[in-house]
Amino acid sequence: FQEEGGPDLVGIDKLYYQFPIGGKFTATLGGRVGQEDMLALWPSAYPSDTILNVLTLNGAPLAYNKNLGPGFGLWWQDNGWSVSANYVAANAANSSEGLFNSASAGTSTVQLGYGKENWGIAAIYSYLDAGVDVPGATSFVTSQIAPEAGGGSTTNAFGLSGFWQPAQAGWVPSISAGYGINKSSGNDLGTSQSWMVGLQWSDVLAKGNSFGMGLGQPAFASSTSNGAATESGVWAWEWWYQWQITDAISLTPAIFYLNNAGNQDAAGGGSQIGALVKTTFRF
Repeated sequence: FQEEGGPDLVGIDKLYYQFPIGGKFTATLGGRVGQEDMLALWPSAYPSDTILNVLTLNGAPLAYNKNLGPGFGLWWQDNGWSVSANYVAANAANSSEGLFNSASAGTSTVQLGYGKENWGIAAIYSYLDAGVDVPGATSFVTSQIAPEAGGGSTTNAFGLSGFWQPAQAGWVPSISAGYGINKSSGNDLGTSQSWMVGLQWSDVLAKGNSFGMGLGQPAFASSTSNGAATESGVWAWEWWYQWQITDAISLTPAIFYLNNAGNQDAAGGGSQIGALVKTTFRF
């Protein structure tokens, strides 16, 4: 990309090293690694191609916040069971911040999972320091946790997620679902919750094509520490069809509906409907 008024730049999204230890452990070290790269199990089969980001985070977007930065992790796997532990800090590349301090914007995560070829389930706990940029949350929740909040804000985030998919394509879809609950302190947010359900059919109309539907709520305030009004009726719904044109190119038309997107029911509305066509190239 080109920076306005500056030179052309090429950016590296992720850079990390992952290696086995013995037969059951895997370690990860990186100068730019994502939380999700250090989990032995991703407990969802939805979606094959992203439309609304909030519906791709296993129903627990604060726990699965995909924090990105310097980090390290270790997981163990045996006979379907897995235990993952990792730490990543968005601001650690800044020499004045480093790791494990209140300005690191760090996420510490532990996940316990069990998975087979066509199903899996996982429980996760994440501890978020102030400044973690959380996806899949309402603007109020984001304002209390994201970089602008600062201060001594911390969040304990819990999630339970799972999926099942049929052995063969047919009328029965894969089913992915998850729920998250979080407790924050040091800010005006008390408790927040979230959930999602995603259905996906394979080989629809033609081999390689997929159809999907997702429904859920972003992390919304279900209680506050300062008596401010809580949030209600905030949810998202999407439908999409992925047309696999070639092995490397797919076209995905989609429609989505956001109910009370800005938590503005009292002000008379806030719902949105939209559509898009997404083209994906894979190399």
